[in-house]
This record gives sequence, structure tokens and C-alpha cells, in this order.
Amino acid sequence: MRIAPLLRSGASVLVGYFVIVVCTSIGFKPLGGIVHVHAPLGIQAAGALVAIVSGLLGGVSAALVASRHPVRHAAAVLIFLAIDTAVVLSRRDADPVWFELSGSATLMLATVGGGLLYRVATQRHRPPPAPRSDGTDPQP
Repeated sequence: MRIAPLLRSGASVLVGYFVIVVCTSIGFKPLGGIVHVHAPLGIQAAGALVAIVSGLLGGVSAALVASRHPVRHAAAVLIFLAIDTAVVLSRRDADPVWFELSGSATLMLATVGGGLLYRVATQRHRPPPAPRSDGTDPQP
């Protein structure tokens, strides 16, 4: 088993998570740091946009570093996001659980979406698979 692909896979997940942490930190700072359920609708919409953009960038970053299996690597970032969600829920904040879970789900879906976006963007530039030695088409 080669160690380099494993290190690259692990690094891709960490880079994707790091990008999400940096983007959400920068994005939520002007919104007051944390968006609560009783915040004005404009603040909540801006918070949702920050989560979506941060997730997309994190998923694309994980996929870019991995270079293979982009959606799988973007989805692996969800391990760290699930841990973050558990920490947030354990704090027993004033916000209801459904609000915290919907924010986490938005970020998680956007992260996987970033991996999908990378796959779609890079598929156009890949050459078609070579024919098999038996002459059959490699794609069914």
C-alpha cells in the first residue's frame, strides 16, 4: 500500500475543513459572530449565504487537493462538521435544536455540493477512457 495517496486524502479533508473554518469565521464576523433564531431576516439570510459559500469552497478545496474521488473527499469533511455540530448542541444555547441542525445541514450539503461542483467542472476536461483490450466500450 502506498502512503502518499493516503496522506493526500487525509490532507484534502483537513484542507477542506480548514477552508470552511476560515470562511465561516470571516463571514460571520460582520454578522455579530453567531446568528441566532431571533436575528432579523436579513442577518439570517446573510448567515445562510455564508454557510453555503463556505461549504462550497471547503468541498471544492478538499476535492482539488485529493484530485481523485472528489465527492468522497468532500463528504469526508462531514466527519469534522458532525463533531462541530455535536459540540454546538452540547452547549445548550438559547437557540432551538432545529435551528442549529438546519444551519449544520446547510453547511454539510453545501460541502458535498462543492465536491460535486468540482467533479462536474473537471469531467469536461478529462479525456474519454481508452477502449479495453477486448475491444468493448469501457462505459456501459
